[in-house]
Amino acid sequence: MNPSSQYATDGNLASRQRLWSTGRREPEFDLFSWVLDLAEVTRGSSQNILDVGCGNGAYERALVERGHRGLRVAVDLSAGMLPLVTDASVVRADVQGLPFSSRCFDLVLAPHMLYHVPEIEGAAREIRGVLRPEGVLIAVTNSVSNLQELRALVEAAVGTDWRMLRPSDRRFSMESGAALLSSAFESVVRRDCPQSELVVTDVNAVADYVASVADHYEAEVDIPWAEVVSRVRDLAGAVMATDGELRFSTGGGAFVCR
Repeated sequence: MNPSSQYATDGNLASRQRLWSTGRREPEFDLFSWVLDLAEVTRGSSQNILDVGCGNGAYERALVERGHRGLRVAVDLSAGMLPLVTDASVVRADVQGLPFSSRCFDLVLAPHMLYHVPEIEGAAREIRGVLRPEGVLIAVTNSVSNLQELRALVEAAVGTDWRMLRPSDRRFSMESGAALLSSAFESVVRRDCPQSELVVTDVNAVADYVASVADHYEAEVDIPWAEVVSRVRDLAGAVMATDGELRFSTGGGAFVCR
């Protein structure tokens, strides 16, 4: 589960977002637009939308850019995240006990968050309860193949037989998520993002990404996590010195649930 320090502020999340924003996708790909297309959020649409695990409000910004005119409610358990969310009503709450009337939302977004929830099936039932009968949940997550080259860098930096099992790998991935959601939804359709690579030229963005997950893994390894970060920086820098860039394969998508 999430250590309490992981999302006390948006610092760790922002470090991971920075890897994606400073790199480029080849072929070009915009995850936020892709998710909103899946959700059938057209320009000027007026659905009542709930974003659970909203973080620092990335989807709220995407909805505004798309011209969404309906109700937007952003929920997060972290008090440190909610002040950063603009363009939505914010509520501090747990997805396992949503404080809303039944059947009041047309769309629920659950972006990269269900793998942090202790009782995923219970959360799915809560979400189903606040959706209107024709409503839809879009649950976004990663594949176990996502950023596998970065994972290999971290494992090489640790230098033992330790393996970096990420929260999504362990609990709610593209490979495992459908069965969990099917406990609450009659229809669960897996939709994979188009294949692409993340091309990175900033070694500091790689190191900061690895530093941001210290509280998940430092108790599992025999060296200080700061040393792991330093070794990753050196390994990534050596590749960039030769190739001019790092290429990370991406893997992820969403479950469309009705």
